[in-house]
Amino acid sequence: MKPPSPSRREFLQSLATATLATALPAAATPAPFRLRHVLSTNQYGTLPIADIVPQLAPAGCIGLDIWAGRWGNQREQIDAMGHDRFAALLAQHRAAVSCYTCMDPGFQRCEPHLRAMKKFGGNQIIAGFPNAPGGKELRGAALRTAIRGSLEKLKPIIAIAGELGVELAIENHLNGLLETPDGVRMLAEEIRERHVGIALAPFHLPQEAASLGQLVDDVAPKILYFYAWQFGDGSGDLAPSRQRRQLPGVGPLDFKPMLAALKRHRFAGYTSIFMHPTPRGAPLHSTVKDVTAELNKARTFLERELAAA
Repeated sequence: MKPPSPSRREFLQSLATATLATALPAAATPAPFRLRHVLSTNQYGTLPIADIVPQLAPAGCIGLDIWAGRWGNQREQIDAMGHDRFAALLAQHRAAVSCYTCMDPGFQRCEPHLRAMKKFGGNQIIAGFPNAPGGKELRGAALRTAIRGSLEKLKPIIAIAGELGVELAIENHLNGLLETPDGVRMLAEEIRERHVGIALAPFHLPQEAASLGQLVDDVAPKILYFYAWQFGDGSGDLAPSRQRRQLPGVGPLDFKPMLAALKRHRFAGYTSIFMHPTPRGAPLHSTVKDVTAELNKARTFLERELAAA
């Protein structure tokens, strides 16, 4: 028996439904989460900035993190060559600056470097946190009071950075107010400005993978910069093979809990594959290509762990 023909009303309803379905875009599938790597120039010691800039793309990085002082003198090299010449070097290699690390001179005296960085397209300054007397021993309410006091000291540069559209990322460090996970959590709770946050360095915290993962989960909205860096055997007067245990995939730390937390929060800040070669200012290897190859091994490890996290 021939099925009954649809009524005019049914036909028009089905046509309207089909037209609407065609007009509405399919739900967008979120892009796979990826870390946004920056290339910390101090990994190359005091090798020439002109040789480091071309390594940006081979290292899989979106921008440079410019270091200075005893860790790596690329900021001084840039000032010596002149900012116009450095800008031309960046343009030649289709490279960019993402941030400046200003451990020396610190946040309170970083304004000239902040303004120079802005000229090269950078948007973030990383430095340490002002300490307080007996800071590493403080706990509880006393620690929170000291953290508030240190943030108060940074108010002038926080205001300037806000006006210029620059982020300030505060690194946690041993022997100071932020040497414990509780100190890092308190800092995250006390920061009020959207352009101020944390540069999280697992190296300076207890090497417990689950605890570090929970810490990242707790403070993720305030993390602006993540050091892919573990304690390993520490830094200092060690054989190069032992120094390199600070790198992801070389030392024993399980990065998966931290990476899983970054992935859950779709961390949009910067990540640096990092270690401190010894002595300070020495390159990770003697040539820029060998340094980049070592960093790429760590990046491959992180990407594999991130996919599994």
